[in-house]
Amino acid sequence: MRLDRRAWFAPGILCLLVPLVHCGASSDEASAAGDYSYDTGTPRYDSGSPVSDASIDTAPPPEREVESSYRSPVATGRYVWVANPNSGRVAYVDATTLDVKVVEAGNGPTYLAAVPSPPDADVAIVLNVLSDDATMLRKTASGLTAKTFKTHHGANAWQMSPDGRWAIAWTDAKGVFKADKTEGFQDLTVVDLTDKVPPTILAVGYRPVAVGFTGDSQKAWAVTQDGVTKIELLGASPRVTKNVSISDKPLEDPGTRDVSITPDGSWALIRRDGDSNIGLVSLVTDARVSVALSGPVTDLDLAEDGKRAIAVVRDKSEVAILPLPEIATKPTAFTTVTVTGEMIGSVSIAKNGLSAVLYTNAVPTERFTVLDLAAGTYRIQKLYSPVLAVFPTEDAQSAIVLHEKTAARPGAFSVVPIAAGLPAKIVGTDAKPLGVALAPSNDRAVITERDDVRKIYGAYVAKMPSLAVDRYALASPPIAAGIVAGAKRAYIAQEHPEGRITFIDLTDTGGAGRARTLTGFELSARIVDGSKP
Repeated sequence: MRLDRRAWFAPGILCLLVPLVHCGASSDEASAAGDYSYDTGTPRYDSGSPVSDASIDTAPPPEREVESSYRSPVATGRYVWVANPNSGRVAYVDATTLDVKVVEAGNGPTYLAAVPSPPDADVAIVLNVLSDDATMLRKTASGLTAKTFKTHHGANAWQMSPDGRWAIAWTDAKGVFKADKTEGFQDLTVVDLTDKVPPTILAVGYRPVAVGFTGDSQKAWAVTQDGVTKIELLGASPRVTKNVSISDKPLEDPGTRDVSITPDGSWALIRRDGDSNIGLVSLVTDARVSVALSGPVTDLDLAEDGKRAIAVVRDKSEVAILPLPEIATKPTAFTTVTVTGEMIGSVSIAKNGLSAVLYTNAVPTERFTVLDLAAGTYRIQKLYSPVLAVFPTEDAQSAIVLHEKTAARPGAFSVVPIAAGLPAKIVGTDAKPLGVALAPSNDRAVITERDDVRKIYGAYVAKMPSLAVDRYALASPPIAAGIVAGAKRAYIAQEHPEGRITFIDLTDTGGAGRARTLTGFELSARIVDGSKP
């Protein structure tokens, strides 16, 4: 694995904000990655009137799934953790006092993850890519402790169990440049962070795309091109117990399907490109059920509590609300809602599970739909620029919408009070928007922007419900952003040879909160104003 020695933050240390836009199996992901623009041969939005959906007389392209690209970087209760693969150290920053300390890790510490932990501890774990092991760091009032676990070669991703006992290091092929077909990335390492069971390397199906745990943390699973591999965690050591096929066609192209697993690990839901059926596979009995909808399903989203799934049929502007697990025994017992006069192709369910937002980014559309899942009613939210992605807050009271670039602007975002039904506030950005971080308190959001050619870097803090927006200039290119809930501060990690993070106070309800920047984590870090080099 090549490490970029020109930048202190190499890709993967904290999650990158440059989106890898997923267009489905039929799209060219290499050309779409990181580029919001697209060419369908149809009229494009410009500074004049928006293109009407009715003017599109050819089949629109696939929906672009961009939400999953905007992940939160590594932060625990009050600390931000940053790895330096060149020095072999991890810096941890107290987001309340801005005190910086460093600790030795393994050889090439690169991929960090936060570990669920009790309130009196902050725990993070890092993959050391050159020594094929992992270092767990635990910060308590009495100090910092470190413990090392052996892992398999080539791991570049983490998944943590809900109870914080288990961690799975695995290899995501999307993070490997031009991987050869013979590289299956089938090894994963199950680590017992309590050290009661030694680390166990297991083989799963070909090229896993997702790894997860059941809600009780007793079982794990890996979605692969061969199906769903089930892993039993309890006992003398973790072990693979079964591989459940999710198709009757062994030669089916796995790139054409999306697979979601219910939180209890009982069911897998499968959506296939161009298919009008949603497949359900029991991970307990291997039984398969097919739910027939009115047309090809362009998106499928599973509520966080696993009690319902939402399927979108773009050709019919129709949404199917599938109750779980009831739909498995009564495949026709679902509710449909037709959003009259709108094109919808994507769905995002709010974390509270009570509402969802529906939109399309396949064609330029300046609105989205808010769906009440209990009542089955909806309303249209007007916007003023084409939608790229929608991010509802956990309580579904507000949303941040990223917009496509226009002839006059490199991008924009809107702050939308969706529950109140009030007008959205649109903000044109000086550079392409790269990432969104939402506060657990639901009243703040951070949006970053980056233009390396014009050297424009910045971060916006949006306040809800006031809709006030403050911009903060950054001295270096942002690569990751997040919110440290315990310290009530946002942070933006930036490319810099000595390490750089800007912290923004989120408690100010009036004007802009104070921004403070740390530079030089391993060289007696200095604090400056947010925009100074």
